[in-house]
This record gives sequence, C-alpha cells and structure tokens, in this order.
Amino acid sequence: MNEYTYAEIQKGMSVSFQKQITSEMEEAFRTITGDCNPLHSDDGFAREINPGKFRRHVAFGLLTASLLSTLGGVYLPGKYSLIHSIDNLSFKKPVYAGDVLTVTGTVDEKKDGLNLILVKVKIVNQDGATVLTAGMKILVQR
Repeated sequence: MNEYTYAEIQKGMSVSFQKQITSEMEEAFRTITGDCNPLHSDDGFAREINPGKFRRHVAFGLLTASLLSTLGGVYLPGKYSLIHSIDNLSFKKPVYAGDVLTVTGTVDEKKDGLNLILVKVKIVNQDGATVLTAGMKILVQR
C-alpha cells in the first residue's frame, strides 16, 4: 500500500496496477448486490439480446468500477485516501471473466488548501481496448 502525502503528489504523477476478472469475482458481486440480471450470467441471453455485441455474459460494470476504490485506497494516494466523488464514469466496452485489466490513474490537478487531487482514470483490457474512463476527486488526509 502506498502512503503518498499531499505534498508528495505532483500533477502528472501516474500509477497503474493489473487485476484479472474471474467468475468467482462475478459470483461474489452477484451475491453481495443481488443483481441477478441474466446479462451477467447467461451466455446465450447475452448473445441474443444484442447480436454481435456480446460474445458471452458480461461482467458487472460496477465490478469493474469497484477497482477505482483500489486505485485510490491502495495506490494513489493509498493509505491517506478518502474518495470524495467519481465523475463522468463511462463504460466503453464490455468486460468478460478472464480479462486482465490495467487500471491507470493520473493526477490531473491539485486543489491546495483542500488537499484534494483530481485523478483521470482509464481502464484497459489485455488487448489495449479502453473499457472504462472516469474522473476521481480524492481528499488526501496527510
């Protein structure tokens, strides 16, 4: 876990980490949320609902988005993080179990006096396709 303080963080600073989405993660997310939409479990339904768009069932978008918590709480800034808000969250492409996602956060701005950083987030899959973009406002507690 990183422990960046507000003073140590600079505009343009960037961190990345990877995470593979698994069927076990999908099942845990389903159990936690109660979201039983067949788009997230039934390959045939996913292919049928939008022919040509989905090759099989799609991982939950908010499972992918939950990696933003890891980005802020573990990597940037890490230990001293308090996520204030997530803006302009956009799901660009579907994610499937087995995909290896690279999550990258880049400091776009610092708000002195508030100890607030604005972080641009981009998540890409193993093929380099962007699957999610967002902006995060994170309070840095030290």
